[in-house]
Amino acid sequence: MSQLCTDWLCIATEGDTVDRRELKREWLIDAAETYDPELYAALIWPEHERDYGNGGCVKQVMWQEGDDGLVRLYAKISPNMSLIEANKRDQLLYFSVELTEDGNFRGTGRSYLEGLAATDSPASVGTSRMRFSQRKKIKPGCYRYKFGRNGKVEQETKMKNWQKLFGIQPKKFAEDDVTTDAPEDSDKLQALAEALNNLEGRVSAIETQLASTQEDVDTIAEVVDTQEFATLRENIGAVIKNFGKLDNKITQLPKRKPGDKQESRKFKFI
Repeated sequence: MSQLCTDWLCIATEGDTVDRRELKREWLIDAAETYDPELYAALIWPEHERDYGNGGCVKQVMWQEGDDGLVRLYAKISPNMSLIEANKRDQLLYFSVELTEDGNFRGTGRSYLEGLAATDSPASVGTSRMRFSQRKKIKPGCYRYKFGRNGKVEQETKMKNWQKLFGIQPKKFAEDDVTTDAPEDSDKLQALAEALNNLEGRVSAIETQLASTQEDVDTIAEVVDTQEFATLRENIGAVIKNFGKLDNKITQLPKRKPGDKQESRKFKFI
């Protein structure tokens, strides 16, 4: 199971659903207070289907009451590569909870979060849209994915072992990006392998530079895609206008009439 973990995401909201059912307040509170992944972990199922494998698991659950008085159920999830890849294609973006059907989990008389669906047609309103920032940093190509010790998705950036077939060392990154002498071997296949090896090093260096640039672009995009930025953008005209008024008040000097006595320059303590 993946060690990736998201922040808190809303997976259900108290009240009427879009398909004319009802999520009761006590169900969501029960689900948050009883959830224990060591006892029974809720897995994430694509569109509630069990036939094609799961998309990860639910790590933690909590509930909160919003300003509107409605209880919302939140979860931290651990997505696997299957769900991350689907999300990268803008599929399976929202949530649908699977609570104990009769409201009596193992004789406790309370509801339990037995599963969670990733879906494009949620019944509950207000569920968070899944956005995995790692998806923009994963480059397409014939490379394999792995989960690093830091819990992040990593991607192999070098095709390994093929150089051994030609008795050459893999090209590194920018530090090896230098011109080399032509191989003494007249074998055209060997010369092609050398050229491909050098090309791979150059491409790796370019990918490294693009990755650092993409991180800056992602950061800007995340800031722009916020309600605070939208509010600032909508009110920027009024802000500039108010600053103009403030500037006029500060820079406008009092006018002196001829004959007025100049005020004493004696320092006044406050």
